[in-house]
Amino acid sequence: MEIMQFLNTRVVPLALILVMVGLGLSLTPADFRRVIVFPKAVAVGLVAELIVPPVIAFVLAWLLAPSPAIAVGAVIVAACASGVTSNAYTFAARADVALCVTLSALTSIITVFTIPFLTYLALQVFFEQGQIPALPVGEMLRTLITVTIVPVAAGMIVRALAPGVALRALEPLRRMVMGLLVVVLSAAALSSYGVIRDNLATAGLLVVLMNVFTMAAGYGVARLARLPAAQTVTIIYEVGVQNLALAMLITLTILRSPDLAVTALLYAVVMPAAGLAFLPAARRPLRDDEAPHPA
Repeated sequence: MEIMQFLNTRVVPLALILVMVGLGLSLTPADFRRVIVFPKAVAVGLVAELIVPPVIAFVLAWLLAPSPAIAVGAVIVAACASGVTSNAYTFAARADVALCVTLSALTSIITVFTIPFLTYLALQVFFEQGQIPALPVGEMLRTLITVTIVPVAAGMIVRALAPGVALRALEPLRRMVMGLLVVVLSAAALSSYGVIRDNLATAGLLVVLMNVFTMAAGYGVARLARLPAAQTVTIIYEVGVQNLALAMLITLTILRSPDLAVTALLYAVVMPAAGLAFLPAARRPLRDDEAPHPA
């Protein structure tokens, strides 16, 4: 129990801070100017990321979630818009990495305020009155600002003052983060083994459908907006890949509820598989697009 408390209170926040520092190290002022230069792609991406996944999560949780904790966990995962993981998939697919970085930066700031609202709404919808877990909104806001906006800003300062150091630090930092996340996810899965086992069938179907539907919705929104292939693929990954480090921080560190973390643990298994499986399909339209529109 002491080990889990140490992981939840120390390792999970550290992992997220490192994720956000890594995002900041990859950012330059040009990434924010892209909002003005290419407003359509950025606007479509933000709408798709911030609205589509929570709506899908609420609907699927209402239909399929075997318990209120699984349902609320699904909404929390959906509310945690993509972090640096989507950048890796976008780069591997040879899509619009610049657009991806811009969207990740903007959503990292915006979700500090949308996550508490969506979490509160999910608790009210799925838990019965008298059984609703306490939601420390003030603590949540302070924690989210501390572990997201502040480290992103710190990373950007390092990038501006010492760009060579920032670029050299990115890969070692990524490896460190992956190691920490593997430790946290493994420990959390072991501590919640009984809940995962009891809800695997229904909750597993929920997270699979949520991942597939969000990626499909990202594609649909991008195509409706008539975005080029490179930007379409980028938005698919931005919408379908969630920031699981942030979801673990909310469920394990702020809300202190392993049951709420079960959905994120299952999503951690499904999301990489779906992302990798989509890569071959993503590269096909990019090869056919003779002049991809850079963001």
